[in-house]
Amino acid sequence: MDYRFEISLPTSSDFRCEIAVGGEQTFQQFHDKIVETLNYDSSQMASFFTLDRMGNRVKEIALMDMTTEDEENETLVMDNTKISDIIKPGCLELEYVYDFFSNKYFKVEYAGEYIRDSSDVMPVCVACEGDIPEQFSYEDGNADWEFDKPEEEYEGDYDDSFMEEFGNGDYDDEDRQDRGGDDEYYRDERYESLDDYIDRL
Repeated sequence: MDYRFEISLPTSSDFRCEIAVGGEQTFQQFHDKIVETLNYDSSQMASFFTLDRMGNRVKEIALMDMTTEDEENETLVMDNTKISDIIKPGCLELEYVYDFFSNKYFKVEYAGEYIRDSSDVMPVCVACEGDIPEQFSYEDGNADWEFDKPEEEYEGDYDDSFMEEFGNGDYDDEDRQDRGGDDEYYRDERYESLDDYIDRL
């Protein structure tokens, strides 16, 4: 039997993809087809999760087994797990996590049996509509940072009050050697320690 799955976002209807997979094929093959269809980076980690009736994740189907000998091995491996081993009347919906750092995932729902064409090479993308979500999220605060931006464009982006307080911005190892390695020369007598400076702030 061939299975048809609808892949969508959990909180939006802006994207929908339909992929058919053979029951004897593995979750590794299903994963590879998702990555290929969405043009995602295949080197990144991803996992399928089965769900209970309340929508909680129960069992992970991972790219590789990351458990240690001391841990109970509840994780299945995609390459060793067939679609028909998991998709049953009591398990028709999965989650596919493709960005663990931001917990970004797709809903993967069984949408019925797929009647393949003689020319189909399974798994096959049946349909893909809408804007494909970005694979990774980036913090908005870093979005405008450019490493090759001229230094003058970053004026005011950092607080140099610490250097103003402790001064001597021209200090270097050669200067220190000229003064015989005397750290006392560079000590600001107003503060016994960095904690005193922090307390003053």
